[in-house]
Amino acid sequence: MSANTYQPYALGNSLGKLGYECHAFHNHSYEYYSRDKSHPNFGYDWHAVGNWDVKFTSAWPKSDKELALNSLSYLSLEEPFHLYYMTVSGHAYQTFEGNRQAGKHRAYVTEVLGNDYKNQLSLSFIACQYEVELMVKELYDECERLGILEDTVFVLAPDHFPYGLDSGGTLGNMPLLSELYGYNVENYFQRDHSRLILWCGSLEENEPIVVDTPTFSLDILPTLSNLFGTEFDSRLFVGRDVFSDATPLVFNTHYDWKTDLGTYYASSGKFVANEGAEIPENYVQNIKTQVRNKMRYCSMSLSSDYFRYLFEKK
Repeated sequence: MSANTYQPYALGNSLGKLGYECHAFHNHSYEYYSRDKSHPNFGYDWHAVGNWDVKFTSAWPKSDKELALNSLSYLSLEEPFHLYYMTVSGHAYQTFEGNRQAGKHRAYVTEVLGNDYKNQLSLSFIACQYEVELMVKELYDECERLGILEDTVFVLAPDHFPYGLDSGGTLGNMPLLSELYGYNVENYFQRDHSRLILWCGSLEENEPIVVDTPTFSLDILPTLSNLFGTEFDSRLFVGRDVFSDATPLVFNTHYDWKTDLGTYYASSGKFVANEGAEIPENYVQNIKTQVRNKMRYCSMSLSSDYFRYLFEKK
């Protein structure tokens, strides 16, 4: 659906308007999920297996480090650039035998972490993610060599939890995921809890900026859009700039939600207030309504091609 709709706020389009060269890279088929249509619509020159004149070592999955090496020529000294990478090395096949990248790093990861994890699947998952670390190192080293590290921002964000672990498992019965996370996974927020890495070389000498309010994936786009000074209307984003004073609201497709005052679990209809929080009258019902509206907006902005209508684009 996103391939045929107007997407002015996709980073490729919004940064492209500011003069950035925008390229997207993937080490799997260029046509998979019709990304040969969606990603150009997001404003990127799309490079992947099948339409990119580079060589990858034959393996499943292919190497993220090779993905970085194949893209180094797109790092520019003359023009600002935005490079988008969709990795595949640590995606789903997480056994040492089923994932070539995990097998490649088995000895190293076992030596370092072998006493910390009882199950080989947990170790193999970490081993295939190590290929992503090598990818980032290649990009970091090249930016440093070119003298552009202080002007370059790295953003790393996962798009799903490790569902290949505990395949078919249910909440409260996910021993591998619980071992990986370090706590028993009993609800969707615990299952989906992840990390966002936002780093720039110019911040190395400063104290890290800590955001201690609830955040989620839909906050990434407005945060980056604001940091890079793109033109946008914050009312049209479901998420928020996490560095702003906008009220935090995190939710999932199960209609659970979390704010700075507490957490609501839709399956039980239970709201758990944070310690010391003062809950306004009708607060839970008001937030439930907001979440339903935001979910509906997310869906209908695509199904109705809302931005095309709003901005009167033919």
